[in-house]
Amino acid sequence: MALTDTRPETGTDTTSVAPSVVPSPLTIFGSGDHKAVGTFYVLAALVFGIAGWIATALASANTVGSSSFLSETAGTQVLQTSQIGLILLVIVPLFLGLATYIVPLQVGASTVAFPRAAAAAMWTWLLSSGVFVVASFIEGGFGGVRAKSVSLTLLALGGLIVALLLGTVCVLTTAITLRTPGMTLDRVPMFTFSMLVGGAIWMLTLPVLFANLLLIWVDHRYGGGTVFGASESQFGQVSWITHQPQIYAFLIPGLGIVADVVATLTGARLGKRNLLLTAIGAFGVLSVGAWAQAAIYPSFSEDLVWQAMGLLVLLPLLLLLGGIAAAFKDGKPSLKSPLGLAVVSIVLTLLGVFAGALLVITPLELRMTNFFANGQAILVLGAALAAGAAGIGYWGPKMTGGHLADGIGKLNVLVMLGGGILGGVSLCVVGFATRFSGLSGAQDTLVVISVAGSALFAIGCLLVILGLGSGARKGAPEAGNDAWGTGQTLEWACPSPPPTGNFGDLAVVRSPEPLLDEEA
Repeated sequence: MALTDTRPETGTDTTSVAPSVVPSPLTIFGSGDHKAVGTFYVLAALVFGIAGWIATALASANTVGSSSFLSETAGTQVLQTSQIGLILLVIVPLFLGLATYIVPLQVGASTVAFPRAAAAAMWTWLLSSGVFVVASFIEGGFGGVRAKSVSLTLLALGGLIVALLLGTVCVLTTAITLRTPGMTLDRVPMFTFSMLVGGAIWMLTLPVLFANLLLIWVDHRYGGGTVFGASESQFGQVSWITHQPQIYAFLIPGLGIVADVVATLTGARLGKRNLLLTAIGAFGVLSVGAWAQAAIYPSFSEDLVWQAMGLLVLLPLLLLLGGIAAAFKDGKPSLKSPLGLAVVSIVLTLLGVFAGALLVITPLELRMTNFFANGQAILVLGAALAAGAAGIGYWGPKMTGGHLADGIGKLNVLVMLGGGILGGVSLCVVGFATRFSGLSGAQDTLVVISVAGSALFAIGCLLVILGLGSGARKGAPEAGNDAWGTGQTLEWACPSPPPTGNFGDLAVVRSPEPLLDEEA
């Protein structure tokens, strides 16, 4: 049977499947197991996250005072490389790794669709990431001084995009075609639905980025008749993915993670669920930013559509957060670290989207400097990272078979919150200095504070790795099927970690919270 054909009415018999095994680094070689592939994505993305946030800190520190420890060209390249890297090497693969592992469990599937393609996507992404990092170190990057290194950078970025799109296709196909009987699209868990929305936006916009890179590569390599390949204009043609509205597209899966974490750790069903699904969909529509490219459409920031999108995106976000707040009111919140990280993600998301709304207000003139836009990007990417950390803390017991050390997670709540406030808000305040001259004297101090915030995010990535490792250590308390005791969705119905085939027999799903239905 093809992996996209109709599923049988019941799952695999648990007596005929292999026992639960935690994927080790060695099991990934030659494996198409979605659990091994997802785990490797997550770990590699976190390692790149440490490097990426350190690079961001170095690029900011280089602007402090009159003496720079990096040349102007090197400092610019480090900043540009870190901005692109945090998206394509950290945030997107982090969410994609969680989705590759968790989405098949949430929809009751025995594996991910096209498992070999999912594994190939992961290896292509990893190889391209390595080439991208190496090329950046050998004077490549956008506008680099070595032409061959620049070509290598462009080739690596093309490989990253193809790999992430292929992995996204596998996840979306799983959510659409491999759902267990009774699970309609409006009954899928919030994370799965947010991956459907976010993945669809990635499928729509990342090919545009690939086209940008292709134009740059042709002109750079062969000396075409346009300015696309000119060193000084290369980054400007791809920087749109680091600014609003497009940067919101990389936050969408985090919204679903936060909703699932809050629902389980408060023990409350999410009310008016269809309205919340609509809010995630609307947030996705308002995050399509491939058209807002300064290199092709220089006056896009004066376009009423761009300004309206920056303001209107607040509405679906507030609607979604209202439903999440109702779960806190109706349930009994459990003071566990995943819930704390989810709250941090909510706070940083609100700050990031509110900063985006200020950015589009023309009289404030905040678009006159890159500081405010960079601060907003740090807030949004920090919110996505905090949501990813919440998801790893939440599903970590399912992935490792043991409870994670909650003390590490609670420490990370403070680290992530500090990283967002110090790293993002301080740069936004610097951006206001262009409008209010009284703040201009504090620029260096605020940039140093931002450096500390980026360093905290690097520490946060390390803490997530340590926390995940604590669940896999010998002697960790066993998680059981339902690690939290209040699980609502199907991933909490299979062993931890799941065996090959994931499930035994599954009852027909009759609501978005099938495990609560069994208890009723």
